[in-house]
Amino acid sequence: MPIFSIVLRFFGIRTYASLRLIIRFFAISSGLFFAFRFSEFLTKEEWNLATYWYFGVAATSIVEFVFADAWAERSFPFDTERKLFLMEGRLGLDCIGLITTRVRESISRFKGCDKSVVSATVHVLAELSSTSDQRVRQGLLQLTDYVGPEGGRKGRLTLLTQGIIGQCARTGRMACVGFASQEEYSESMVKNFGYTIEEATSHSKKGRSYMAIPLINDSKLIGVLYYFSTEPQVFPRSADIASLEDLGRSIVDLIKVIRLD
Repeated sequence: MPIFSIVLRFFGIRTYASLRLIIRFFAISSGLFFAFRFSEFLTKEEWNLATYWYFGVAATSIVEFVFADAWAERSFPFDTERKLFLMEGRLGLDCIGLITTRVRESISRFKGCDKSVVSATVHVLAELSSTSDQRVRQGLLQLTDYVGPEGGRKGRLTLLTQGIIGQCARTGRMACVGFASQEEYSESMVKNFGYTIEEATSHSKKGRSYMAIPLINDSKLIGVLYYFSTEPQVFPRSADIASLEDLGRSIVDLIKVIRLD
């Protein structure tokens, strides 16, 4: 997870709106202070010192009116946040909490591995905003925060062309992959799993074994159940696949009401 995202989570900033409000507060507060000092030196006709404070006013104005929206959008894409809000509204937080609990319990049933280093989450299929060259796109939106010691926040978006969860979603079949080192992970993410070098760099490289299980309703994929461990060669040997498929069906029963068009 990028350091900036860790800092935001530490201070409880988890949405576009909250980050945008924080940026606005500091930009306006700083701008008012700089403007006061500018007027103070201007009154004294201390032009050189007044110029320094003027540049402070200009800088905070640029942050607020030029960079703030782009910065917040990069950290918390607004369309992604809107879809997450819709999911939570339609399912209810109690239902999402139940899914999280069941996923956590599934990790406790793994055998022959260190269960304390396994993390997991659930992604659901969602329509994405169109682009100039592609009218309709689909992606996988992270429904729950990760259970376990690693992983990012809910609401993260993954394209169907990316990662093991994208591979699972495209094929509709369980997918497993393992890496012996950080170097092998980074190389494979770019070469085999559709990420750019920059995107692969921004991800945690601690994972060594990964597994993705499709969530299917009436022959249609609606999501992916996703696990990874920092211990090598965990999946699929340590998991009871039949039990996880039962878990997948129970999750499908809970989330199949979602429509995120």
